[in-house]
Amino acid sequence: MTIETRTPSGDATLGAELAAVVTEASEILGRRIQPPGAHSPGEAKRLLTQLWDDAVAALSDTTARADIQRTTALLARIRATEADLAASDAAGSATHLRMAAQAIARLHGARGVDDLLRRAAEAMGAMGFDRALVSTTEGQRWHLHTMFVVDDKPWADAIIAAGRESSPTLDGHLVESDIVQRARPGLVFDVQHNPRVIRPLVEMTRCSSYAVAPLTMNGTVVGLVHGDYYFQRREADATARAMLAVFAAGLGHALTGASLLDGVTALRTGFDRLAGSFDASPSPVETPALSTRERDVVELLAAGRANRQIARELAISEATVKTHITHILRKLGAANRAEAVAYWLRGTVVR
Repeated sequence: MTIETRTPSGDATLGAELAAVVTEASEILGRRIQPPGAHSPGEAKRLLTQLWDDAVAALSDTTARADIQRTTALLARIRATEADLAASDAAGSATHLRMAAQAIARLHGARGVDDLLRRAAEAMGAMGFDRALVSTTEGQRWHLHTMFVVDDKPWADAIIAAGRESSPTLDGHLVESDIVQRARPGLVFDVQHNPRVIRPLVEMTRCSSYAVAPLTMNGTVVGLVHGDYYFQRREADATARAMLAVFAAGLGHALTGASLLDGVTALRTGFDRLAGSFDASPSPVETPALSTRERDVVELLAAGRANRQIARELAISEATVKTHITHILRKLGAANRAEAVAYWLRGTVVR
């Protein structure tokens, strides 16, 4: 799988303008000024603010004999660059939200919790993360579920194996304990020297920083999602943390539905077993011959989905959903949707 990384078309121009402002300010203020690093919009904003204050101070200092015309032009240029930076941030935020929404959309159609969590790791790759980890939590227990590494599944499998062998617990010693306790996303830096990480795991991943967000369901933290930019050789930042938080919120909602679907499936299995244990007739109970797609529809009906939600999850039109429901009612001999669900769960046909 190839991940596309997006670089806004104006980034090069904005970077060049920042460098020009720094050069101009260095000459006017008479000292060498270090330009902001890559992927550091916050640092750029702070530097522009400092340059503005220094330029105003230079104009106010009657003993400095500042070039008034040139310094005034620098002030105007600083304000213009700040406006460009703010516009770039707004465009970037919209792009990142769109990427998170697209990643959440990839979760649609998952058949239960396990399938959903497997899809989630790869969906995080679609947001630009080189590596992504999806795990579940229960009390102090932390279970690593699925790892995604772009174009390297064997490495992902090895990382998961190493993490599970370490049997991590959320007893307060790991950073993840704080994330779960506070139910808030975070960033972890200097990972190779950080004492609050899973040592075998970080040594295998050679990770330097990562973002992590809690996965919540009905207000309770039930898992974690991790992401980093290993192959891109850049640090996880506030944007990565925000994207993970949005994605984790969407995943939590999807997890609620997937858990309900698992419950419905287990309930139906229980009904089937119960019916089989008390069936005194020599021949098995006749069951309706629903198609695979009709089974999908009736199970989503049992999970409480509306026609529009079923259409979205199965990637079909609402008209097609209605046609399937008509066929289901006829085959099950049901008068309405509620009866159809009841007959399906019971595994019998009303005569």
